[in-house]
Amino acid sequence: MIVADFRIISYNHHESDMKRFSLLLLLASIATASINAQDTDSINSPDLPVENAKFPEEHPGGWNFDVLFSPKRESKYWYPREAFNFSFGFIGGVNQAEGVHLNMGQSFEIELGNILRAQTPVGRNGVFVIGLGIGWRNYRMTNRQMFAKHEDGSISVEPYPEGADPKFSRIKTFGFILPLKYYHKVGHGRRTFFAVGPELYYMPHASLKTRYRTEEGKQTLKDNKLHFNKFSVGIGAEFCVQGLGVYYKYNPFNLLDTDYGPKFSTMTVGLKVTL
Repeated sequence: MIVADFRIISYNHHESDMKRFSLLLLLASIATASINAQDTDSINSPDLPVENAKFPEEHPGGWNFDVLFSPKRESKYWYPREAFNFSFGFIGGVNQAEGVHLNMGQSFEIELGNILRAQTPVGRNGVFVIGLGIGWRNYRMTNRQMFAKHEDGSISVEPYPEGADPKFSRIKTFGFILPLKYYHKVGHGRRTFFAVGPELYYMPHASLKTRYRTEEGKQTLKDNKLHFNKFSVGIGAEFCVQGLGVYYKYNPFNLLDTDYGPKFSTMTVGLKVTL
């Protein structure tokens, strides 16, 4: 604090008005400097409670890119830190051609979702996420029909050889999943949300395997060169609470190239663990 102490000894009655005005101006300037110094000391005082200070709220504008786990970001705008997930679901057949009967209890998928992802806020409680994951799918029949591969590359559904004891006949795929989903926070908790949106699939690999038993013993038929749809588009929805959730997917595209195999598309119902 600056203290100004001015002691006026005497004045000459013949001083000009200009000198008087200059003295008043000097006094006013020093008083103003003293007030400003006091304000500065108050702002910089270590005794001022931190909670009284006001800081601008962060807005996570633009895109954030994450690998696996999202870092913690302090913001009033919500985003799904638990976007990386592990999924296990059961696959059912839809619009199946005659003879095709997928066993939903033994047809399943395993997926690691949103290993890589980019996200941007949509309002205060919503986020748009573009992700990249990998998945394995097993389409299995356990009745008395099997997938059979022929020399011309076509696949048909035929009965097992006479007297055979069927085990399973399945088509398995491996590929990449690119979800484009909108996530929305539900309630006050940061870990409760739902998500919905399209999913793009690229499946570079598919294989066929049939196993049964005859009087000669175990029989296994395998083939890794199938005519199938490598690219397809589906839609997915999920609901998660505290890291645990359920999800549903529907893919209207036929798994096999219909010029070489029977028609059938799929849906999936399963459980999801978000991390």
